[in-house]
Formats: sequence, C-alpha cells, structure tokens
Amino acid sequence: MGGAESVPAPDLRVKRAMAIAKMDMKDVGRFWKKFRKLDKEMRGNIDVEDFYEAIEEQRSIYGDGIFELLDITHAGTISFGEFIQSIIVMCLFEHEEVMKFCFYVFDKDKNGYVEKEELDTMLNVFHHVGQGETLKGNPKKAHSSLKISEDGKVEFDDVKEIAERFPSLWYPAYRIQNNMMIAYMGENWWSKKKQHLQDIKDLKAKRKREKELEEDAKFERLRQRKIRKKMGMLKYYLCPWNRKAYDKMFPRRVKELDHGLSAEELAELRRKAREEAKRLEEMMIKNPETAEWRNYLKSKDRKFKVKVAKQKAEEEGIVAKSRPKAQAGDRMARLERRRDRHIKVKIQKKL
Repeated sequence: MGGAESVPAPDLRVKRAMAIAKMDMKDVGRFWKKFRKLDKEMRGNIDVEDFYEAIEEQRSIYGDGIFELLDITHAGTISFGEFIQSIIVMCLFEHEEVMKFCFYVFDKDKNGYVEKEELDTMLNVFHHVGQGETLKGNPKKAHSSLKISEDGKVEFDDVKEIAERFPSLWYPAYRIQNNMMIAYMGENWWSKKKQHLQDIKDLKAKRKREKELEEDAKFERLRQRKIRKKMGMLKYYLCPWNRKAYDKMFPRRVKELDHGLSAEELAELRRKAREEAKRLEEMMIKNPETAEWRNYLKSKDRKFKVKVAKQKAEEEGIVAKSRPKAQAGDRMARLERRRDRHIKVKIQKKL
C-alpha cells in the first residue's frame, strides 16, 4: 500500500469513516495525501509520535484514548484506516461528547464514575503537569474550588457541571480536537461537514415524525370508522359527545412520549395498539366499503345537512318559501305542450 501513489482500496476502517462522515473517495484522497506526507518511508503506516507532532500536541493518555475507543491495538504505528477513522471520530465529537470521551478515558475501571485521584490525573494530563508538580494560574484556582463528595466519587453529571463552572480546566481537551481539525482538512471543511450531517439528521427526524403522524392519522381514521359502525350513523353525527364512551372499547394510539409508565408498560400498550390496528386493517380487507355503502353515506350526509339547515332556520324564525300552487289553466297548458311534443316525435319517426 505504501508505494502506491493512488488512493488505496478502502479497507473496513476507511469504509466506516466514510459512512460516519458521508465522504466520497475525493475526500479520502485528501486524507491520503496528509497520510503520505507523514509516511516518509512509504511503509504503509506512520509512527504515533508523528501523528501527535502533526497536530502540535504531546502524546498523552487522553490522546491515545481514541485508539482504545476504536479498538486500535497499535505497536507505536497506525495504518491509514486507523489514521482516518481516529481523526473522523475525534473531530466529529460534539461539545458534550468530548466530555463523555474524557470521562471514558479516565474511568479506568469503567464503573460509571471517576475517583478524585483519577480526576486529578485527568487535569494533570490536560495541563502537562509532571510528577511532583501542581497546577498553576487559573486552573489551580478552579481546581481548589472543586467540591467533591465525601465518598470521592465523581459521576459524569458532576464532571459536566465542573466543566460548565470552570471551562479553563477542560480547555486542553477541546484544543486537541481543534488542532486536529486545523491540521487535517481545515476548520471550514469540518464546520460544513458537521452542518451537513446535522441537516441529514434533522431531515431523518422530520421524515420519521411525518411517518408517525401519518400512522397516527390512519389509526384514528380506522378507530373512528369502527366507532361510527358501532354507534350508528345518525348517533355518530348527531351526538358527537357520546363518542368518548367508546374510547375504552377502541383505545387511542399510544404515544411514544407518554410519561408516568414504565418501559414494560409502554411496550405492552404499543403491542396492543399494533394488534388493534392490524385487526382493524384485516376487518377492512374482509369487509371492504362498496360503492352502494359510500353512496348511502353521502345520502345520509346530505339528509343530515338538510335537517341541520331546517333546524337552524326554525331557530332563527325563517320560514321556507313554499312552492306556489299551479293554477288549472297552467296545468292544461303544460299538458297541451307535452301532447304537441309527443306528436312531433311520432311524425319524425315516420319520416
């Protein structure tokens, strides 16, 4: 791989990086050029020390934590796939994710909390404090103001609160990420990439929400149809306040954001809702609406509107105009015209 000038065929790690950052081979080629500059001997891998030197940072436990996170077992060198995957993952971390990464690195036992000694080690690593030395300046003042619980355990929420109160303590963690962005592809590229990924995420969330709303509307239509059939057409439209009595018989769709219920209860309610929706769909397949039934519904709807209009007219004291009675002479005239038309039709047929 090292002797080839062209971009090598992507391995599994490169493919993962491309999938995470939505990159094409052109972007991979730019990373490959950066890698080749560090791989001066064309061995196909670079020294970890050169990796740190390129971002102007000292090698540390925190920096090596990205290799541990990605299960990269290096012996002082990393391949191109490990190189690009490490950069992509580290640079795409959001603000809170950087905090979680710090917590992950220094939580040696991976028990969900760091002890005071581990927290001190974290800060010493960030600020390059050697053995026998102490923090200086603002970091020292911030460190002296920390309030640790009596048991000496610091959970992630505590670390997050400390970072918000004393941002200077955690500045080096973000500096490493920022230097990596500058050294590889540039801050502008990463800014656009993050915005692009966020747009994709928002679009997926929007489509998911629209699909959920569509499913909810479909379920509600089926539910109302069932209630209408149970109540009868007239009662359904004339007594809409009675529809609530059928909610227990035909429950509404369970929302994902229902509160006050355990995960098991929500799962059970969702299962029942899915079964009910499936049952209603099967019922509609077995008993589809015919044209006669739809015409019947339309006629009922028209009659209902006429009835409502009459009731409204009576309430407002409006008397509908009755059709005037036809006079005897008018009736005779209509009969004569009808007879004349009949005679004309017969004559035309004979001709």
